[in-house]
Amino acid sequence: MSRSVVVVEARHYRTGETLAVELEPPFYRRIEPVRRERGSLPWIAPGLVDLQVNGLGGVDLNGSPIGRDEWKRLCRSLLAHGCTHFLATVITRPEDSYRELLPALQEHWAEEPINCLGFHLEGPFLRPEEGYAGVHNPKWILPADPAWLAWAQKACGGGCRMMTVAPEASERGLDLVRAAVDSGIRVAIGHSGAMGNRLAQAIEAGASLWTHLGNGLPHLLPKWENPLVHALGSDLPYASVIPDGIHLPPHALRAVARSLGDRLILITDAIAAAGMRPGSYRLGDRKIDVDEAGRAVDAASGRLAGSTLTPFAAVFRAAALLGRPWGECWEAFSVRPAHWLSLRHGLEEGAEASFCLLADEPEPRLLATFLRGERRLGSEDPK
Repeated sequence: MSRSVVVVEARHYRTGETLAVELEPPFYRRIEPVRRERGSLPWIAPGLVDLQVNGLGGVDLNGSPIGRDEWKRLCRSLLAHGCTHFLATVITRPEDSYRELLPALQEHWAEEPINCLGFHLEGPFLRPEEGYAGVHNPKWILPADPAWLAWAQKACGGGCRMMTVAPEASERGLDLVRAAVDSGIRVAIGHSGAMGNRLAQAIEAGASLWTHLGNGLPHLLPKWENPLVHALGSDLPYASVIPDGIHLPPHALRAVARSLGDRLILITDAIAAAGMRPGSYRLGDRKIDVDEAGRAVDAASGRLAGSTLTPFAAVFRAAALLGRPWGECWEAFSVRPAHWLSLRHGLEEGAEASFCLLADEPEPRLLATFLRGERRLGSEDPK
């Protein structure tokens, strides 16, 4: 028996055009303009795509392996914040501990992928010097090793979709970039001092994004010869930023976003404290203290340690800080990261129907999240 067809009427998040969106799960069957009173309709927008989720809602992906219930809670919490696709992010940790963690996460993902696309390995091939390493423990950072990457990809069932590396930090950095790209892994540069020829060589080898640009850098750098200026002026297709007003102060966020233009991708870099109250949380082996403003810092060093942003809130925080329409910021947190991952993700006939219905007045409010054409969240029926 075929599934029943559902029709949703809503306003397009960028154009405001009123649409009748016909669903035949898991796809959009038909999308047509209709004549309706716009004010009574919700907005419709592609589901949010977060490239960097270390945890959320009290669940930490970087400590001891989580159980199946915690995995499901994390995925469902992200759906509740409008995130229909995310990468489970594993930061630098003791080398031997990957042998337990990666297979455990892979097992959850294989059995119940829900809205998880796979994994993002942020490390262990980063720059270990002060300022570049950030909250990553320098003693666990390794020299680039393509053989290790091949092992890690096998350990997570071929699910590694993204890797953040410092290509200049060791002799085989460029070999690692090429090996990752050849195996279908998207490569981002981060916690890195890559500049000039080394940056150009990494881009030529296949690196195509800079992870949380402006962070993972020393506070004091030469005025012009620094990785931030080189990245902004490079041919990198994309760079991600954390739009919380903390990782980049508002004036710096505006400057970076304006320079990047349509190369800008938004991420949360969320940790277990995201969506939670102030207090103490964990990020792997680190104790993280979160204050009333949502600032998350490593208790031992005082360094920033991920963010407490949730995806839906991050869009509107970015819009407020940048002084831009929220639809532009939504694009940078949905279609653009999906395109970087080679996913077809937009309001298009025949595409996967993973989207959000929302209101923006009197304040931003998520009404429903649909995943592959099925309603997964929402107490209010679309008009």
